[in-house]
Amino acid sequence: MKRELAPNGGISFLLLAGLSFATAVSVANCYYNQPLLETIAQSLGVSRLCASAIAALTQAGYVAGLLFIIPLGDMFSRRKIILTNSLVAAAALICIGISTNVYSAWIASLIAGAASVMPQFFIPLVALDSTPEYKVRNVGIVQASLLVGILASRVFSGLLADAFGWRSVYFAAAAMMIICFAMMFKILPDQQAIVSKRKYADMLKSLWPLLKKYPYLRFASLRASLAYGSFFALWSTLSFKMKQPPFFAGDDIIGALGLCGLAGAATVVFISSYIYKYGAKIFSAIGAFGIILAWLAALIGPDNYAWIIFAILVLDAGMQCIHLSNQTSVVALDSAAINRINTVYMSVYFVGGALGTFVGGLCWQHWGWTGVAASGIIFASASLIVNALTPLEKKKNLK
Repeated sequence: MKRELAPNGGISFLLLAGLSFATAVSVANCYYNQPLLETIAQSLGVSRLCASAIAALTQAGYVAGLLFIIPLGDMFSRRKIILTNSLVAAAALICIGISTNVYSAWIASLIAGAASVMPQFFIPLVALDSTPEYKVRNVGIVQASLLVGILASRVFSGLLADAFGWRSVYFAAAAMMIICFAMMFKILPDQQAIVSKRKYADMLKSLWPLLKKYPYLRFASLRASLAYGSFFALWSTLSFKMKQPPFFAGDDIIGALGLCGLAGAATVVFISSYIYKYGAKIFSAIGAFGIILAWLAALIGPDNYAWIIFAILVLDAGMQCIHLSNQTSVVALDSAAINRINTVYMSVYFVGGALGTFVGGLCWQHWGWTGVAASGIIFASASLIVNALTPLEKKKNLK
């Protein structure tokens, strides 16, 4: 019989490694489709717009999962929810792989996105149950795994699709989710709900009051969301930029640039031990200034690989500073509502990313790379302004 996890009781290296793996492979489900949309459109005989809806519905499913699945973690056994999500995600991925029309791919993509929110169970779990001296470090490791999954998924799907066809990507992804299920079944201890007697409708209704109850949650979510908008303004337009002269880059080169962002994941190794000491406000400012610096570099050398790579490295590092420090601090606000608080934070966070994607594309269409860079600087500057207005978090919130 596995022991239950307990607040501040500590988690084993094996469990941390398993959660990190599950985080990477589950979040990757939302990004496999991005390099494949043109191929999928041709295979299913639909327009690019119809194919792009697959990516949009996957993201919409993820937001739906944040809003409607994550709050269940405050009502039911999180272990059972995580195991169920693993199987549902695997089934949805198989359905995408065998789809003969775009409509079934749409529905399955929506479900796959919703079932891939498991990292948002893992992060609060690690934040709550790690021993105090390792909380921030362990959350940082899981956060780094999240970024690895996002960035590596595009390279993986492009290479596999080129060798074996786009459907093989989804079959491989389903296999990894089955492995994830087996791993979680074996190593994940039970963790009962903290607030088990509340009705589901009441749990959903309680999301908005949490924003009103905790002013710090509003500020932290907004400053991180605006920074994420700047982050996605780059990643949603980089392929357009790199396919133009003087680069004429193929998908393999663009994917390799995505791997440069993995260096940003290493940021957590260096900053995690300092977040509690200096606070999220300091690291939010450092991260926002870093993002602005990255965009300036992208403007200085728009036709130079060295400047573009430098911009990617600094942008990812800055985003890690902001996201890790803010999420670590907000999930410590209320242990009885930890999953719902994380739901609020991540929902606001992803809205910023969606807005950055839309604004970045709009700026590219009208003003090219200069317009995109300007939008990225504006997003990061807005994050700085919100940060200046944010009250200092109490140090106990990070313990």
